[in-house]
Amino acid sequence: MLEGDLVRLRALERSDLPAVVRWMNDPEVTRYLLSAPLCGLDEMERWYDQHVGTDDRALALMDESGDLIGYCGITRLDWGERRCNLWLIIGERRAWNKGYGKDAVRTMLRYLFDELNLNRVYLTVDEENHRAMRIYEACGFKREGIGRNARFKNGRYRNDVTMAVLKREWKR
Repeated sequence: MLEGDLVRLRALERSDLPAVVRWMNDPEVTRYLLSAPLCGLDEMERWYDQHVGTDDRALALMDESGDLIGYCGITRLDWGERRCNLWLIIGERRAWNKGYGKDAVRTMLRYLFDELNLNRVYLTVDEENHRAMRIYEACGFKREGIGRNARFKNGRYRNDVTMAVLKREWKR
């Protein structure tokens, strides 16, 4: 278990999946996600079976009371290059704007840089997701580029912003 100031992160369990399905079917939760297909429990269980036990990591995000409020993780872990992609979803609307996202990112970075000894953590965020970009920038991420018309969602093309933080920058 990873502990932050406000959050605790633990391995995502099969019993967490009904909440994840609920979040992935909420248009407000998935508004800025790069990919947000509606999904059912069977599909989420297949995703879980394919990713748990690999270098992809999925962690349950819990608040101070131990309530599940979201999930986060890493993909594309590259041990040779010492880098990975970070992702985060706060699914419970009541948990929005309370500092959980920033604390989860900081907790993950501490784990990725100090425990796994990675050098670079990167992510992609919707250009209009200003709240997320403020959180990432407060945690040391820098904007590296824009993918113009990178994807089609909600009836229009959307730009993606690539951001990254290096271990030496994060330590400052």
